[in-house]
Amino acid sequence: MIKTYLKSIVIAVILLNGFVSKAVQLTEHPKAEISNGIVKAQILLPDLEHGYYKATRFDWSGVISNLDYKGHSYFGTWFDKDNHPAHATIMGPVEAYSPLNYKDVEVGDAFVKIGIGALLKSSNESHSDFIPYKIVDPGIWELKMTTNSVEFIHKLSNGGYAYEYIKTIELVENQPKMIISHRLKNTGLKTISTVGFNHNFLVLDNQPIGKGVELSFPVAVSGSGRGEDDMFAIQGKKLVFLRLLDNEESFACKYLEGLNSVEDFDIRLENHNSRAGVRITGDYKLPRLRLWGNAKTVCPETYINLKVEAGEDYNWSYDYEFYETAE
Repeated sequence: MIKTYLKSIVIAVILLNGFVSKAVQLTEHPKAEISNGIVKAQILLPDLEHGYYKATRFDWSGVISNLDYKGHSYFGTWFDKDNHPAHATIMGPVEAYSPLNYKDVEVGDAFVKIGIGALLKSSNESHSDFIPYKIVDPGIWELKMTTNSVEFIHKLSNGGYAYEYIKTIELVENQPKMIISHRLKNTGLKTISTVGFNHNFLVLDNQPIGKGVELSFPVAVSGSGRGEDDMFAIQGKKLVFLRLLDNEESFACKYLEGLNSVEDFDIRLENHNSRAGVRITGDYKLPRLRLWGNAKTVCPETYINLKVEAGEDYNWSYDYEFYETAE
C-alpha cells in the first residue's frame, strides 16, 4: 500500500477506488512513498503552507527526493543545504514553464506560471527565474494516489487564463521504469503559450562527478560550453567527464545539437564506477537540449514548446528506465 509519511495530523479526503484527493500535513513536509516492488520512490507533495518547495521557479508537482532500484539511488540533494537560494533547493526531474503573460501585465498585477499559480509583478524589470515573486493566487491542488503512482492536478483561473495541469508519476508494474505523463487542458478563453523544460537533477548513487560518468545518445552530438576539454569532452555519441569535479565547480552547454527526430530523444546517463544507469526517452522531437551540472549532479535539460488554444489540450510524457551497467 502507499505510505504517506506524516509526523503529525493528516487531513485526507478518500474517494472511491482507493484514491486520495487531498492530503495536508500540519507540521512537516508532506511526502508519499510509492513502489512497484522493483523501484521505490519518495515524492514531496505540494502544499502552500507546509510543502517542501514554495519558491516560484519550478512547478511544485513531481519533486522526487529519492528513487531506488537494486540498491542504486538516482535523485537526491545536489546542493549545499546551508548556502543555497530557495528557488534551487529542489530535487528530482522537476520542470519549469515560462510565464504566460508577464510582459502583458502592469506592475502590481498578477502573471501566471503553470504549476505554481498567479504571481505579483513587482517591477518593470524582465522576468527572472531567480526572483522570489509573491504568490497571490496559488490555484487549487488535488492529489490522487495508488500504490505505484501519484497524480497531481493543478487548477487555476486568473487574468483571463485558465487551465487544468495534470502530471502523473507512475512506476510501471513489473518493470524498472517510471513514466511522467502530462496533460495541459486550456479551460479558459486565451491561448496558452509557454516554453517548458525538465531540469533532471540526476544524482547517481550520491557519487561525485568525474571519470567513469558519461552521457550517451543514439546519434553524434555537438556543442560547447563552460568546462569543455577540462571537465568534459564530446566524443561522437558520448559526452564523457575527464576528471573529478570539486564542490565549487559547475559545467554547462547552452545547446547540444544533433537530436533531430523523436527517435533521437534517447538519453542515457551512466556511472560506471557504481554501475548505475538511467535511460530517458520522450514522445516528441526536442526543440532544445541544454546541459548543466556540478560536482554532484548531471542535468540533461529537455525542452518543450507548448501552444494550447482555448478549449484544447496537449499531452506529452517522459520515460525513465533504470538499469545496471555491465561489469
